[in-house]
Amino acid sequence: MKKTFLAFVASLGLAYYRLLGGPIDGTAWDIKIKPDSLFSFSHKDTLIFTKGQLSVPGFASSGFSPAYYNAQNMDGQFDTMWVASFNDAEKGVVSWQGMIKGDQVEGVVVWWTKGGKLKRYTFKGNRKTV
Repeated sequence: MKKTFLAFVASLGLAYYRLLGGPIDGTAWDIKIKPDSLFSFSHKDTLIFTKGQLSVPGFASSGFSPAYYNAQNMDGQFDTMWVASFNDAEKGVVSWQGMIKGDQVEGVVVWWTKGGKLKRYTFKGNRKTV
């Protein structure tokens, strides 16, 4: 009985997080993404955190649906750290890892293509103002 109750409480917590989001839910960030290569240019995109999911319009146009993110408030140099992974059977896996301090965000994107090729990007940006 005790295990059933604990499992029920844990599932309620997970459902709450998935439906109502985490500490950065309801925020959007204007970012510049730059491939890690010598002769590459950055491009602009937006990170949108809503209902426990991250969506990135530039990657959505490539076929990646919004993905659940995990975020944790931090003590120290950064306010929040977060991670999300997008999966697509044809495109591969794109993993986002970021850190937020005040109104600034920065992080790394790693894309493993279906063929096994690795693409690495860095990004920086600011909280989007409406």
